[in-house]
Amino acid sequence: MVARKTRQYVAAAVESLTLAIELFNRPSPTGREHATVMMAAHSFEMLLKAAIYEDRNKVKFSGSDRSFDLGKCVAVAETSLGIIDEGDRVVLLALKEDRDAATHDVIVMNDDVLWLHLRSAVTIFRKVLIGLTGQDLTDVMPGRVLPVSATPPTEVGLVVGKEFEQISELLRPGKRRSAEARARLLPLMSLDRAARGETAPPTEGEIVRTLQAVKDGTDWATAFPGVVGLQLVGSPRPSDQVQEISLKIDPKRGELPVRLAREGEDAAAYREIDTFDRYSLKLSRLGEKLELTRHQGYAVIHHLDLKSDPACYRCKTTSKGNIAWQGLSNRALERARKALADGLDVDAAVTRYNAHNASKAKKRR
Repeated sequence: MVARKTRQYVAAAVESLTLAIELFNRPSPTGREHATVMMAAHSFEMLLKAAIYEDRNKVKFSGSDRSFDLGKCVAVAETSLGIIDEGDRVVLLALKEDRDAATHDVIVMNDDVLWLHLRSAVTIFRKVLIGLTGQDLTDVMPGRVLPVSATPPTEVGLVVGKEFEQISELLRPGKRRSAEARARLLPLMSLDRAARGETAPPTEGEIVRTLQAVKDGTDWATAFPGVVGLQLVGSPRPSDQVQEISLKIDPKRGELPVRLAREGEDAAAYREIDTFDRYSLKLSRLGEKLELTRHQGYAVIHHLDLKSDPACYRCKTTSKGNIAWQGLSNRALERARKALADGLDVDAAVTRYNAHNASKAKKRR
């Protein structure tokens, strides 16, 4: 028997998902994309909180009254509870980024892109719901409300390629529709970044460079290498009320080498990334990203020894040897989030960090 609080979270999740589907199926285009992804994201934050609460009896960050956000819920659900897989993570992190962009910016999603996101999300919702409560979707909502598409897409690449062509057309000389192109680009970037394990939103510089790449005639597989490794699993038949449609990562193409390919190496794409973009997270902001204090963030860096990992940390020095700039990568952020999800004792890490600093200060004296 699940806890009362768990049932409350599940009820809120079902209500939000029902609204998301209703908004998707509505004939009016007014606010459709923005409202659909907002409600869908809320439904998963509630559902995953239900699963986490049932397992841990709490859904708050250590040492804080702040409740888990969707990103944290996804991390815990995958790494600690094991109730979602890496393909599910891609869908949910892309949905999170779409929700954030819809809340703070402007997005445009054609029917295929929106259907792909929402229909995959419904499959994940059903899986988690069955595991948590034993209920199927048709036990909590009529099958007739599931997302409807007259011509459901069969391949992720076809969906992205088609939308990519539309964005390219908007950027043709003389069109002057770059704002609309940017709004359509953001959901594709969300999906691509989620597939590549990037959890932070794209910087404005990354968005501008991707738009320029599209304008210069770059093909979609080069612009969005993460999408190359995504496969749509299941046959999308609208008549099947609980037909499973999900995204899976092709193990041979999902992890692309981020360097120049060697001769004879099987690599889908190469894209040069500026160091400042790759290591864009200031050390002082890690705590904020983890919903901790700044000092606790420094303690986590010390505990995980992130500065010793070139994939996590980079610094530049002046000619005199002084540090001019230092930053953390998204991989560092992921390692820190996983450590917290696995039960890292932040207070103990702070104690060790303080002792380390005291020892250094004593040596300097």
